Amino acid sequence: RILRKKFELGLFDNPYKYSNPEREQAALNNPEHRKAARDIAAKSVVLLKNEKNILPLSKDTKTIAFIGPLVKEHKQNMGFWAVELPELDYDKQVVSQWEGVQNKVSSSTKLLYAKGCEIEGDNKDGFAEAIAVANQADVVILSIGERRDMSGEAKSRSSLRLPGVQEDLIKAIQATGKPVVVLINAGRPLIFNWTADNVPAIVYTWWLGTEAGNAIADVLFGDYNPSGKLPMSFPREEGQIPVYYNHFITGRPAPNETATNYVSAYTDLKNSPKFPFGFGLSYTTFTYSDLKLSKNKIKSNETIEVSVTITNSGKVAGEEVVQLYLRDKVGSVVRPIIELKDFQKIKLNAGETKTIKFSINKEKLSFYNAALEWVAEPGDFDLMIGSSSSDIRLKTAFELEN
Repeated sequence: RILRKKFELGLFDNPYKYSNPEREQAALNNPEHRKAARDIAAKSVVLLKNEKNILPLSKDTKTIAFIGPLVKEHKQNMGFWAVELPELDYDKQVVSQWEGVQNKVSSSTKLLYAKGCEIEGDNKDGFAEAIAVANQADVVILSIGERRDMSGEAKSRSSLRLPGVQEDLIKAIQATGKPVVVLINAGRPLIFNWTADNVPAIVYTWWLGTEAGNAIADVLFGDYNPSGKLPMSFPREEGQIPVYYNHFITGRPAPNETATNYVSAYTDLKNSPKFPFGFGLSYTTFTYSDLKLSKNKIKSNETIEVSVTITNSGKVAGEEVVQLYLRDKVGSVVRPIIELKDFQKIKLNAGETKTIKFSINKEKLSFYNAALEWVAEPGDFDLMIGSSSSDIRLKTAFELEN
């Protein structure tokens, strides 16, 4: 099929048919593309924790300490799958996180820097300087994580912990008593249990590309209210892998997180992930109410209209990803305990309310049976609306009839 498409495109007659150096240069240096890159990067950030509303930071903060091995990096922000261009000057084309914060804060803000440690290795010689810098600041931002080529094609890791002594650096800075915000740069879910349990604010930045520094600063200082949601579950330990939200219903489900005897559970670990699929915080709060179904019973050729009301119950505008999950309670083959079937992202001003609608039809109720037929089997279904796979706000049920 690939060869056929190449023939149809005329690439066997002229393999350079669509090559145009002028168009390439215009595309690579198009300022509109950088605006889009910054917007996409900000929307990709996931706020994992924000105790005492440390974030967003004030642009007039007197002194900020920016510490970590990824603070002043340029190319590292590109991740593993970035296009390699020999003529690209990464130091000029990629906005570092340091530069992004510099661009954002007021002229009266004092910005201090210490590297602290390398991404890998056990050298802690930089800890003393980092602690001294942190002690001078009103707030500390720590930028840590993987090296860009640690994740990607053929980049499996046996340990998903923060590499090197980076979590030790976090512990040392946290011990100063200063408010700490941790940025985690990575291409995969990492395990950082101590940080997750003890640091008040955590932002998962992934690899955000050429506008990484500006996008991260947009989030840190509130010019963009984070709206990203996790596209996978984050494990508590490597031994918990594979861990995913839509696992099959078992014959011996654990009734709670502490039950371990003769149920499907670990004896030394909670069953739940550290951070669940679909999770992500905001600088505001959203209230869910008034879940309604157009009907409670349908035939296979009919559709249920679902409506739910969402209110921004906080003080700032924000975006919420409203998630619709289904559970097929009985099937001819084992079915997942919960499945994401639809979602909508809506923007609401503070105090604003909107009613959104979903549709449930045969396609959303279908699955492959034992004969590999795509079918929707009659029976009872649970319908759940929530902010993540583990934060279900509203629930109801309906029936698919013969």
